[in-house]
Amino acid sequence: MAARSLFLAFAFAGLIAQGAWARAGSFQGAWLEEGQVCANVFVAAGKTLVFRRPANAFAAAFIIRGQRLSTPLATCRVSRTSPHGERRVLDLSCTTSIATNTARAVFGPAEDGGLHRYSAAEGGTATKYRLCTPEALKMP
Repeated sequence: MAARSLFLAFAFAGLIAQGAWARAGSFQGAWLEEGQVCANVFVAAGKTLVFRRPANAFAAAFIIRGQRLSTPLATCRVSRTSPHGERRVLDLSCTTSIATNTARAVFGPAEDGGLHRYSAAEGGTATKYRLCTPEALKMP
């Protein structure tokens, strides 16, 4: 499961990369796999969200701020992004407390403003993520 969190970091770091997606401010923020509860993973810190401490290493969640993406286990930077239709193929460099590694990930926008992480640039299965906000933390 720790590998899943690291892969999520790799998969979504490109949201802050070059091109139209980089200019889309809506991709900045705290993201969580659909069906999970934002308040179980994030807490408010002023106007932003941070990971609840101790962080759940297995949470399918990440935070994008500027050119950085964080998961409970890793911090990533985008080294390159390539368009592939509506999807983006990302080359990433992520660092954990143990090592730095590279990865490739594929993502695309969901119609409702969320995100899809795909298993391949063409076809493949998708996992959906939604944006968490400070207001979402107040919901029961």
